[in-house]
Amino acid sequence: MTEKILFIVFAALAVAGGIGTITRKNVVHALLVLVFVFLNVAAIFFLTQAYFLAVVQILVYAGAIMVLFVFVIMLLNLRTFEQEEQTHRRQRWIALALSILVLAEFVIVLAGITFTSARGGFTPEVISAAGDGTKVFGDAFFNNMLLPFEVASVVLLVAMVGAIILVKREKTAGATTRVWEPGERPTPEALEEEV
Repeated sequence: MTEKILFIVFAALAVAGGIGTITRKNVVHALLVLVFVFLNVAAIFFLTQAYFLAVVQILVYAGAIMVLFVFVIMLLNLRTFEQEEQTHRRQRWIALALSILVLAEFVIVLAGITFTSARGGFTPEVISAAGDGTKVFGDAFFNNMLLPFEVASVVLLVAMVGAIILVKREKTAGATTRVWEPGERPTPEALEEEV
């Protein structure tokens, strides 16, 4: 009974954090709330005794992925980004229509699924006979799911390289450097403007 109550609490906190992530105007605050969501999901994994997934959730998502997000946000010029208008009236209606279509697709797919055991034939006896949970997880992951894993890593790499290239282009396009005369001493303010 206690596990069910804790599951409901952590799930509610994760959903509330997800809503908070998409409603924050400050991007840094949204990232902090997203870390809160990741930690709640890790707590749910701990409750279900999926300790390996819980630790991976904390290390990979709350650690590495958040560092990547912070890195990309630091590369972007948020001052000019906040001054620009973020959405247009047409975009809102298109987003609403697409959201309804995605929700309808989700309901149709969910209605067509025949639910089976989440264990997928892996009972505690089978797992203990095979070694332990981490070994079974690793075998299933790197034997059956290797291609999707590699594709996801390539997509993340391409996204990061693309963000860096876009930022580099914007900085070099608007960069103008002052030519200093011989013997002229630059002031700290002038140097700061160039940087």
